[in-house]
Amino acid sequence: MHILVILDRPETAPFILATVRLLSEKVPDPAIRVLHPRLAADPRFQSPDEGMPSADDRERFEHDETDRSVALHGIFEEWLASSQLMKSAEWCEMSGVPRTIAAEQAGQADLTILGRPLADDPDYVRQAFDGVLYDARATVLITPLQCRQTLATHPVIAWHPSSSLEQLIAEARFLLEQASQITVIIGEERENEEKIPDIVQELHSANIPVFVDRFIILPAGVGEEIRKRALSAGGDLLIMGAYTHSHFLEWLFGGATRDILAHDTLPILTHH
Repeated sequence: MHILVILDRPETAPFILATVRLLSEKVPDPAIRVLHPRLAADPRFQSPDEGMPSADDRERFEHDETDRSVALHGIFEEWLASSQLMKSAEWCEMSGVPRTIAAEQAGQADLTILGRPLADDPDYVRQAFDGVLYDARATVLITPLQCRQTLATHPVIAWHPSSSLEQLIAEARFLLEQASQITVIIGEERENEEKIPDIVQELHSANIPVFVDRFIILPAGVGEEIRKRALSAGGDLLIMGAYTHSHFLEWLFGGATRDILAHDTLPILTHH
């Protein structure tokens, strides 16, 4: 498996790399590439009405970018030295537009791991995130803002029928088959409206305990309901797809995901 890891902030890099370590324990011989998309131009001077950067502006920009790169590389080296499993991980820096770099590189990977975006993040963080999810349409593991002890020991699937989720489950099958137990959360308009997905019986046949948790969808707070149920179940990975159902419109990139990402939560495996 080719895994791309995107580091853009020293504040979140340790949490991302901790997740990579946990995932690597479940993947035989992963090829891990750790990428820092470095800004090539000062984002404060991107249009004519913003003027031209002075010599001091250019010096300050280069100094800040170098400091960020050095800090991130140092965190990577410390992480690499701390585990025998990571000796094959490769460090890479690329300068340019973060959205373009992230999209191109994610398109060549089987899985991309990156941090959770926050409302007050610099634009380059959002650029990389959007490049991976929107442009590359990559399979993405979004890490939380904390180090967790396990990953995918108890995956939670936020279920609603969609080709996106079915593809995601197929890609994550190797994780599901290593799980101790799995919870499937089903949101529905009426009680028992949705049939039990086939994956439940398939996993049961593989002697993996699967628990189904149904809830009635309310007009608001779907993401928060999923988050609460996933955490209450003791899950350590939330698997979500993109949805077209009327109450799940913009599920992944609209209100539901904003609810989920607004809190410190589980790692989220998703595909747009």
